[in-house]
Amino acid sequence: TAEMAFRAAMTGHQVFSTLHTNSAVRSIPRLMDLGIKPDVLAGNVIGIVAQRLIRTLCKECKAPDTPTEAEAQLLNFPADTPAIIYRPIGCALCDRQGYKGRVSIVELLKFDTHLDELVTQRASIKVMTDYLYSRGFTPMAVDGLRRVREGVTTVEEVGRVVDLTDLGA
Repeated sequence: TAEMAFRAAMTGHQVFSTLHTNSAVRSIPRLMDLGIKPDVLAGNVIGIVAQRLIRTLCKECKAPDTPTEAEAQLLNFPADTPAIIYRPIGCALCDRQGYKGRVSIVELLKFDTHLDELVTQRASIKVMTDYLYSRGFTPMAVDGLRRVREGVTTVEEVGRVVDLTDLGA
C-alpha cells in the first residue's frame, strides 16, 4: 500500500512506485487521496516522474510538410529554424500506418523546501504548478512538442496522449 511505501521511505529506504495520474503534480493530491498525510508526503518525496509513450513516425516514409498556422503557433519554432514538420504516409515497413516504434515524453517534478511547504499547506494544483513553472518545470506537452519539432512524431500524436493546453506559464 501507499502507507507502507512511505513508512519505508521514512526509514531511509529509496522507494520507487507507479501511480496512475495525468501529470507529475497531480500525483500529489492522488497520494493524499490514498491516505498519505501532507506532512509525511512533503518530507519524504524527492521527485516524481510522469511519462507517456507516443508513436514515432516511420523513418522510411515520413514526409516533410509546412505546419498549419495553428501548428506553427503551437510549436513556436525558433526564428533561425525552418518551420518544417513531418506527416505519416505509410509504407510496407510500417504496415501502412506511418508510425513505427514508440518513444517516451516526460516531465520531472523535483521537490524542494518551498514545494514541501505548499504540499503541507494543501495548496491547490494551480498554486503548485505556477510555482513549478516559475522555476523552469517542463510539462509533458512541451516535451512532446519538442519531439514534433525534431521530426520524431506529429502534433496529432502528442495531442492523443497529453493535453496540449498544458504548456506552462
